[in-house]
Amino acid sequence: GGVMSPGGKHVAGYTAFIDESDAAGFRYTVSFIDLDTGEVTEVGPFFKSQYDFFSTQAVTDQGVLFINLGMTGECLMIDLDGNASFVERIDGCESWPHVSRASEDGRYWVGYVTERKGFYRPVLWTDGVPELLPMPEKNYRDEDFTTGILGRGISNDGSVIYGSTWENSDFGMVYWKRVNGEWQVAYAGKDVRKVTPVKMIDKEGNEYDLNMVNGLTCTAEHTKVSPNGKWLASMYRTETPTENRTDWILEKRAAFYNTETEKTIIVEDYGESGGQFVTDDGIAFIGLGTLGVTTGKVYDLNTQTDLGDTADWAYDTYGIIIPYGYINYITADGSVMLGTSAQESAMGINFIKWYIAPPLEK
Repeated sequence: GGVMSPGGKHVAGYTAFIDESDAAGFRYTVSFIDLDTGEVTEVGPFFKSQYDFFSTQAVTDQGVLFINLGMTGECLMIDLDGNASFVERIDGCESWPHVSRASEDGRYWVGYVTERKGFYRPVLWTDGVPELLPMPEKNYRDEDFTTGILGRGISNDGSVIYGSTWENSDFGMVYWKRVNGEWQVAYAGKDVRKVTPVKMIDKEGNEYDLNMVNGLTCTAEHTKVSPNGKWLASMYRTETPTENRTDWILEKRAAFYNTETEKTIIVEDYGESGGQFVTDDGIAFIGLGTLGVTTGKVYDLNTQTDLGDTADWAYDTYGIIIPYGYINYITADGSVMLGTSAQESAMGINFIKWYIAPPLEK
């Protein structure tokens, strides 16, 4: 899985190779692609018996790649020279922390840590120094927190952070803005969020209380904030009890929240859908469907009009034919884009990353 740096300087990831000389049988090579020059820098090898690579998380414009490890749970940093080090433990917290995304200057990282068994806290690092971010008083369903919040993404200038609650399947979208030097926290889409207590009926016919919520949600994506933090890309999810109150119906629509006006735009045009990314000037990128998304649309939030399929928009904008898919991220100046497409094989469907960068000088 390739990741792109906030300013579009690097795309980075790793490749796994079978290696019988390693006790665990694998080695990894990390690759950094310089999008200005096209130069590829490969560092390694890194052996699985020492570093059990699990997933790429983020890369900075300064050339530091963050990788989550599997069995041991650490977050590994690897730079352009091949130096590897761990993100340090946070005093008083149970697990190793994980970094999800960095600001453009590399000063700020956002992520999460297990504060105590089974309870997550969002974390902001400033010049490598961590602080636990404040939590809302109640969880997405207006109840006491049981599992917490994971920090997911941060604007390029570090002014806006977002994350998701991790209470069962709630995934409520939370965001932070710094006000008078202090981080203020709220649920994204608070203007459309509604909590309704409902008497439900379980399999044995007994009544139980459930707070149903119409609100904005997000999961593990790291690029749902526009570069300057003005917009958040999200999904508006409604919950409606069935007539017999034994179950409930979910409907999901792409939605975009303006952190300056604190207003939400819900896009009904495409049925089941989700917001993938949004630019500073309000050009929104929408994935059609909610699971295994394979195609997308482009939408102008200012005029609330359709701008066509993702592939058509990319061709009109960049003059390049792209695979069918959707857009994850575009740099603030619009010069570099990262996208995702589905690719079928004998092993099933794989989601591959691709990018568009300015043409190289001849």
